[in-house]
Amino acid sequence: MPRCAVVVLFAAVLLAASAAAVSGFHLGGDESGLVRGVLAALRERAEAEDAARFAVAHHNKNQGAALEFTRVLKSKRQVVTGTLHDLILEAADAGKKSLYRAKVWVKPWEDFKSVVEFRLVGDSESESESSVTSDVSSGQAIAKLSLEADIAQEEAHLHTIENDGLSGDFASSS
Repeated sequence: MPRCAVVVLFAAVLLAASAAAVSGFHLGGDESGLVRGVLAALRERAEAEDAARFAVAHHNKNQGAALEFTRVLKSKRQVVTGTLHDLILEAADAGKKSLYRAKVWVKPWEDFKSVVEFRLVGDSESESESSVTSDVSSGQAIAKLSLEADIAQEEAHLHTIENDGLSGDFASSS
């Protein structure tokens, strides 16, 4: 689903919940909880996109590259001393889209952001990431399945890292 469609959908839900609360109509539950949930989801999405844009800009500055941020495909948050955003993002280099894994550590109360990791994961297809269609050649299908397996392996590796080890690494780098 395109980003603008998601934003419009969230805005519509937020507007409907707000209108229901103002008019006295009840949705059968805690509307304030629904509104808080929608707002939290929007805030987390904005934070992930901000972290991804920061990671791409940091990479461009340090490597003399000209990547253009396209979108965030996956994001996870881990609370450490601040927030560690673990992202799979898409960026374009001279029109060629590729996937990157970025980890960005953010401490907003200190106005601190640091790119912990930024690396190429693989090429991205310009089409939707949803499924392999029947007109895709077998080589492209194998490459896509291999990329999906690499992403899954990286996610599994992330889960093996213990919070204490991460906190220690961050404390020593600040």
